Amino acid sequence: MTNNTYLRSRKFKYGSVATAFTVAFIAIVVIFNIIFTALAGKYMWYIDMTEEQLFTLSDEAKEIMSDIKSDVNIYFASEPDVLMTGQNSGYMKYIYTTALQLEEEFKNVHVECVDVLKNPSFFRDFYQTAATDIDTDSVVVESNGEVRVFAAEAFFSFSDPADPSTVWAYFGENKMMSGIMQVTQTEQPVVSFTTEHGEDLASAAYLMQQFYDNGFEVTPVNLAQEELSEDCRILVIYDPIYDFIGAEAEDDSKNEIEKLDKLLDNYAAILVFESPENVSNLTNLNEFLEEWGISYIADTTIRDTEHSMSVDGYSIIAEYQKDTLGASIYSDLNELATPPKTIIRKSAPINILWESGGGLNGSRDVSAVLKSYDTAEQMEGGIVTGTDSYNLVTISRETRIVDNEYYYSYVMAAGSPSFANGSYLESNAYANDDIIGSAMKAIGRERVLSKLERKPFDDDEITITTAESNRWTVAMTTVLPLVFGIAGAVVITKRKHS
Repeated sequence: MTNNTYLRSRKFKYGSVATAFTVAFIAIVVIFNIIFTALAGKYMWYIDMTEEQLFTLSDEAKEIMSDIKSDVNIYFASEPDVLMTGQNSGYMKYIYTTALQLEEEFKNVHVECVDVLKNPSFFRDFYQTAATDIDTDSVVVESNGEVRVFAAEAFFSFSDPADPSTVWAYFGENKMMSGIMQVTQTEQPVVSFTTEHGEDLASAAYLMQQFYDNGFEVTPVNLAQEELSEDCRILVIYDPIYDFIGAEAEDDSKNEIEKLDKLLDNYAAILVFESPENVSNLTNLNEFLEEWGISYIADTTIRDTEHSMSVDGYSIIAEYQKDTLGASIYSDLNELATPPKTIIRKSAPINILWESGGGLNGSRDVSAVLKSYDTAEQMEGGIVTGTDSYNLVTISRETRIVDNEYYYSYVMAAGSPSFANGSYLESNAYANDDIIGSAMKAIGRERVLSKLERKPFDDDEITITTAESNRWTVAMTTVLPLVFGIAGAVVITKRKHS
């Protein structure tokens, strides 16, 4: 058979058609894949099968964002492809995905990527406003001239903050929403920390930061010289050594106890952290607390060698409560099969003077937030004076009804400032920060970010049920063969009818 004859043959004719069809089909598939991948990246077309939904914006974040009406700009200092596949993409792809989902969900959120190395002048105003460096892994949140600049590491939790390799969870929603709240709130709720009583505010630095990250303005206040802000939602008394001025004040404007009363009359809250060794010095403050059903026991410390994180038995593992006012603060923890431990070191025991019906109008209720186990010992002067379950943290609530609506004031007291010390709040192993964050939400009358939880990487593998796996397997093993089968049938049919 000559070449010309072969070229005119039925075998070559239909073989060429089949080859051409196959090549064209493969080309179409490749082109479709390229286009679909580009569109998927732009319009977030994907299915998040990680157990912790690392790439999915939570309903809680959407709820918080729905109340924010100002335009919010989120700037990344690298190009999109660098954020998703570059050197630091192990961090940045999570943050960038969160920002894109916010932009997709809310019309007032705008995301823009500008390479700071190619266009450093773009960020000049942010340098001046934030007084900080902007690197390729920086995230800038801006609204109406207010700016917050974050490094990528700020969106993650580390077992050892000094070692980037110990990252264990994504905390990006919390940090992103914190930045947005900080730049959009025209009147931030205020939390004030008392001064001039020997308070150890250096040890309260992490607690202050936690309030700040949850959208509060943090201010010091000298009650003997200043009035509390009308926007003050929470007053923190952290480890005072000296007493507060009461009725003995020469001038009513210096009566600090009366200012505490006025604050609570405005449906606010007071958090008190006393050290056992200083309780006896705080006569006026403790008399005020007793009016709220809370009574510290002076010169006494709780020890429990069976439930402790320290050899000396003083770093108490607290026992969570159930079905009480205090337990409602951390109801989510109680739902966990193995909740993380909450620790309080060298705590004074706190007596509850009544459980309900206290106060002048019988409208105050008192409850334990945290207690020791019943193996705990009460230590006084190095001598065991009792064995029981003791109150470590308590809360008192006053209820008032105005125009058929309920309003509350709160006093929360901890037996040691260590409960809110950075050594426990910074640790990812303990739940101290979760409980304080939940307390902010419960008593601060403001929406805070404590319900935006960390998303651990330990379980970030694709986790689907067996049924889901079978469905995906069937889909992937039948769709492509079916397409090729249909294509083959078309070719065969065409051959028979030619």
